[in-house]
Amino acid sequence: MRTFSQATATLLTMSLATPALAESWTPAWMASPQAVWRDTSVFETGLPDGIAGATIRQPLTLGYGAAHLRLVLSNLHGTQPLPIDAVSLAQSAGAARAEAPQPVLFGGRPGTFIAPGATFVSDPVHFPAEAGARIAVTLTFGPGAVAEDFHWDARETSYLVDADRPDPAVLSEIPARLTLSAVLSDRPARQVVVAMGDSITDGNGAPMDAMARWPDFLARALSARGIAVVNAGISGARLLSDGMGRSVLARLESDALAVPGADTLVLLIGTNDIAWPGTPFAPEEPPMRLDRLQAGLLQVAARVQAQGMRLILGTVPPFDGALPGTPMETRYWSPEKDALRRALNNWLRGADFHDGLVDFDQLLADRDDDMRLNPAHDSGDHLHPGAEGNRAMADAVAETLLKGLDQ
Repeated sequence: MRTFSQATATLLTMSLATPALAESWTPAWMASPQAVWRDTSVFETGLPDGIAGATIRQPLTLGYGAAHLRLVLSNLHGTQPLPIDAVSLAQSAGAARAEAPQPVLFGGRPGTFIAPGATFVSDPVHFPAEAGARIAVTLTFGPGAVAEDFHWDARETSYLVDADRPDPAVLSEIPARLTLSAVLSDRPARQVVVAMGDSITDGNGAPMDAMARWPDFLARALSARGIAVVNAGISGARLLSDGMGRSVLARLESDALAVPGADTLVLLIGTNDIAWPGTPFAPEEPPMRLDRLQAGLLQVAARVQAQGMRLILGTVPPFDGALPGTPMETRYWSPEKDALRRALNNWLRGADFHDGLVDFDQLLADRDDDMRLNPAHDSGDHLHPGAEGNRAMADAVAETLLKGLDQ
């Protein structure tokens, strides 16, 4: 008997892969779905109290050009149908403003109901745009709509507005994505690269509204070469266990293997698997072991390479002193956790099961204290790189990617 999660993965694969096979659609932007949590004692969701009847405008930057676009809307984590009354696509004019909005249809109709556990792909919209173009997607939710599916750490501000019009009144600002999970382009790509990982990939530490995550820098560097890059990072993600989203092993199918045209997965993961046990995030969890991390990464490699994709892995950067001034400060890092991080990195450096390795550990570490981030790359919390650290990461990934393509 197929499980609910298997059926959900199949629905997502059908939703994304069918237009890709028929018309060679290319992902131009992505935000991996997460289940909306109800316990906000550690982290607020950032969402409005309710979305029934609400209109939410979500600006974003395309990582790849297009003549036509399609939107992917997600109710992957929903337990009930999600009513969408209307959707529009426009040029972003800054903040909540938009220019020349166009209606987005689903099977020729202006709205839709997204079934629980499903995603819906819109009809194509004629929307010529180059990589780096700023667009705005506006969703008007129907009566009874409940927010169950979102992307928490958007690194970009969305807006609850009074109506879908060019210069609306802003009712509140939202630091998360809601329902919108991908934008597809009709322009073929030489390669499609999926960047997957935890908050370092998701961009926590990068300035808000600055497009300064390392996949952002990478997309800008490679789009002119015909390479599309999308970000499948989730803050709080882990390889082996669910965190603030499903584990990498659980979401690998939906967030990487089923992405239209995906050729390469760049994966940086392991910090939270190592650091969370014994902290307020996982107080009863036993310490992580090297053999478990090794088995998980080998499983990722087997699944990615069976799909005919390349796998590029990253070593885990140092994080001594992480999260100062928070309840995590005294337990997130320890000498034992750092020893495990080093053992994992050393194993990755000598392994031959991947198709390339980016040594983020050596790139980002302080030369005088290799247990800590280099201050020039540190966002200030000693865990996440800032904009310059992300730029350096993107340069290193680009070098590895291009070397693999030219061989």
